[in-house]
Amino acid sequence: MPLIRVVVPEGVSTGKKNKIRTEIKDAVLRTLAPKETKYDYVSISEALGVVGDGLPVVDVDLRPGRSSERKKALVDEISRILFKELNVKEEDIYVLFRENPAENHYTGGTPLPEWKPASELD
Repeated sequence: MPLIRVVVPEGVSTGKKNKIRTEIKDAVLRTLAPKETKYDYVSISEALGVVGDGLPVVDVDLRPGRSSERKKALVDEISRILFKELNVKEEDIYVLFRENPAENHYTGGTPLPEWKPASELD
């Protein structure tokens, strides 16, 4: 379950935003949460700002348990995607991970279970 919010500069086309969203969802499966798709949420929004001065910013909220290597792999993928789609250099992208216990994550009125790697799931 990551909940990922990507904020891009104003004027990015809906088509580009959809492509970024889809590619980041795929990147999550390759890096943070292989085989988990039920709770992967990605949204793209716009803000007044310029590249390198606060934009793009990426917030990743998730349950604890991912290794720093998995997080770095996701950051690398997000950087690759934003460079390809918006020509943004990796040094101009700010990514913030926030880990909160599973009991603080709800969907459908029910808290999510503790996160475990797919290899540990039944």
